[in-house]
Amino acid sequence: MTVLAGICGLYCGACSTYRAYKDKDSALLNELATSRNVPVEKITCDGCLSLNYRLYLPPESRDCDFRKCAKEKKVTWCFECAEFPCKRLEDFSHDGRAHHTAVIDNLKEMKSLGVDEWLKVQEKRWLCPGCGKKLHWRLGYL
Repeated sequence: MTVLAGICGLYCGACSTYRAYKDKDSALLNELATSRNVPVEKITCDGCLSLNYRLYLPPESRDCDFRKCAKEKKVTWCFECAEFPCKRLEDFSHDGRAHHTAVIDNLKEMKSLGVDEWLKVQEKRWLCPGCGKKLHWRLGYL
Protein backbone atom coordinates (compact mmCIF):
# COMPACT_ATOMS: atom_id res chain seq x y z
CA MET A 1 0.00 0.00 0.00
CA THR A 2 2.94 2.37 -0.49
CA VAL A 3 0.72 4.26 -2.96
CA LEU A 4 -0.71 5.99 0.13
CA ALA A 5 2.66 7.47 1.14
CA GLY A 6 2.70 10.77 -0.70
CA ILE A 7 5.93 11.86 -2.34
CA CYS A 8 5.78 15.07 -0.27
CA GLY A 9 5.04 13.34 3.04
CA LEU A 10 1.26 13.56 3.07
CA TYR A 11 -0.69 10.45 4.04
CA CYS A 12 -3.10 9.81 1.16
CA GLY A 13 -5.30 7.67 3.38
CA ALA A 14 -6.45 10.90 5.07
CA CYS A 15 -7.04 12.81 1.84
CA SER A 16 -10.65 13.93 1.41
CA THR A 17 -10.68 12.93 -2.26
CA TYR A 18 -9.26 9.49 -1.50
CA ARG A 19 -11.63 8.94 1.45
CA ALA A 20 -14.69 10.10 -0.51
CA TYR A 21 -13.84 7.77 -3.40
CA LYS A 22 -12.85 4.74 -1.32
CA ASP A 23 -15.67 5.08 1.22
CA LYS A 24 -18.26 5.89 -1.45
CA ASP A 25 -19.23 8.84 0.74
CA SER A 26 -21.94 10.46 -1.37
CA ALA A 27 -22.14 13.64 0.74
CA LEU A 28 -18.38 14.23 0.52
CA LEU A 29 -18.28 13.23 -3.16
CA ASN A 30 -21.02 15.77 -3.91
CA GLU A 31 -19.27 18.47 -1.88
CA LEU A 32 -15.98 17.87 -3.69
CA ALA A 33 -17.63 17.71 -7.11
CA THR A 34 -19.44 20.99 -6.47
CA SER A 35 -16.34 22.77 -5.16
CA ARG A 36 -14.27 21.54 -8.13
CA ASN A 37 -17.03 21.98 -10.69
CA VAL A 38 -16.74 18.41 -11.99
CA PRO A 39 -19.18 15.50 -12.16
CA VAL A 40 -19.19 13.23 -9.10
CA GLU A 41 -17.95 10.28 -11.17
CA LYS A 42 -14.72 12.21 -11.91
CA ILE A 43 -13.79 12.32 -8.20
CA THR A 44 -11.43 9.34 -8.10
CA CYS A 45 -8.04 8.67 -6.56
CA ASP A 46 -6.19 5.57 -5.38
CA GLY A 47 -3.26 7.47 -3.81
CA CYS A 48 -0.42 9.70 -4.94
CA LEU A 49 1.74 6.89 -6.25
CA SER A 50 -1.07 5.13 -8.08
CA LEU A 51 -1.99 5.40 -11.75
CA ASN A 52 -5.47 6.57 -10.72
CA TYR A 53 -4.23 9.82 -9.21
CA ARG A 54 -6.42 12.93 -9.12
CA LEU A 55 -8.11 12.07 -12.41
CA TYR A 56 -10.65 14.86 -11.98
CA LEU A 57 -7.96 17.31 -13.09
CA PRO A 58 -7.19 18.02 -16.75
CA PRO A 59 -4.11 16.06 -17.94
CA GLU A 60 -1.90 19.17 -18.02
CA SER A 61 -2.59 19.81 -14.30
CA ARG A 62 -2.62 16.25 -13.03
CA ASP A 63 1.01 15.99 -11.96
CA CYS A 64 1.94 17.97 -8.90
CA ASP A 65 5.32 19.66 -8.64
CA PHE A 66 6.56 16.97 -6.27
CA ARG A 67 5.74 14.18 -8.74
CA LYS A 68 7.57 16.03 -11.49
CA CYS A 69 10.58 16.73 -9.29
CA ALA A 70 10.79 13.17 -7.94
CA LYS A 71 10.69 11.80 -11.47
CA GLU A 72 13.44 14.20 -12.53
CA LYS A 73 15.60 13.33 -9.50
CA LYS A 74 14.83 9.61 -9.86
CA VAL A 75 13.48 9.24 -6.31
CA THR A 76 10.13 8.06 -4.99
CA TRP A 77 9.85 10.27 -1.89
CA CYS A 78 11.38 13.64 -1.08
CA PHE A 79 13.41 12.22 1.83
CA GLU A 80 15.45 10.23 -0.72
CA CYS A 81 16.65 13.42 -2.40
CA ALA A 82 20.06 14.95 -1.65
CA GLU A 83 18.36 18.39 -1.40
CA PHE A 84 15.84 17.31 1.28
CA PRO A 85 14.28 19.41 2.67
CA CYS A 86 14.21 21.82 -0.26
CA LYS A 87 12.62 25.26 -0.59
CA ARG A 88 9.60 23.83 -2.45
CA LEU A 89 8.90 21.47 0.45
CA GLU A 90 9.50 24.20 3.05
CA ASP A 91 7.10 26.54 1.23
CA PHE A 92 4.51 23.76 0.93
CA SER A 93 4.70 23.08 4.66
CA HIS A 94 3.99 26.77 5.37
CA ASP A 95 1.24 27.42 2.81
CA GLY A 96 -1.51 27.84 5.42
CA ARG A 97 -3.08 24.39 5.04
CA ALA A 98 -3.00 22.61 8.38
CA HIS A 99 -2.35 19.14 6.94
CA HIS A 100 0.70 20.40 5.04
CA THR A 101 2.53 21.51 8.21
CA ALA A 102 3.66 17.97 9.07
CA VAL A 103 5.15 16.92 5.71
CA ILE A 104 8.82 17.43 6.59
CA ASP A 105 8.45 15.63 9.93
CA ASN A 106 6.47 12.90 8.16
CA LEU A 107 9.25 12.42 5.61
CA LYS A 108 11.88 12.24 8.36
CA GLU A 109 9.74 9.65 10.12
CA MET A 110 9.28 7.71 6.86
CA LYS A 111 13.04 7.62 6.43
CA SER A 112 13.70 6.50 9.99
CA LEU A 113 10.85 3.97 10.37
CA GLY A 114 10.65 2.82 6.78
CA VAL A 115 7.67 3.61 4.58
CA ASP A 116 5.67 0.48 5.44
CA GLU A 117 5.95 1.06 9.19
CA TRP A 118 5.14 4.77 8.76
CA LEU A 119 2.00 3.81 6.87
CA LYS A 120 0.91 1.56 9.76
CA VAL A 121 1.37 4.46 12.19
CA GLN A 122 -0.61 6.80 9.93
CA GLU A 123 -3.44 4.31 9.46
CA LYS A 124 -3.89 4.13 13.24
CA ARG A 125 -3.54 7.89 13.64
CA TRP A 126 -6.34 8.61 11.18
CA LEU A 127 -8.93 6.37 12.84
CA CYS A 128 -11.56 7.78 15.18
CA PRO A 129 -10.71 6.35 18.61
CA GLY A 130 -14.40 6.17 19.46
CA CYS A 131 -16.00 4.51 16.45
CA GLY A 132 -13.10 3.39 14.26
CA LYS A 133 -14.20 5.48 11.25
CA LYS A 134 -11.41 6.49 8.88
CA LEU A 135 -10.88 10.24 9.18
CA HIS A 136 -9.77 12.79 6.61
CA TRP A 137 -8.34 16.31 6.58
CA ARG A 138 -11.67 18.06 6.03
CA LEU A 139 -12.81 16.78 9.40
CA GLY A 140 -10.12 18.93 10.93
CA TYR A 141 -8.49 16.14 12.94
CA LEU A 142 -4.73 16.41 13.14
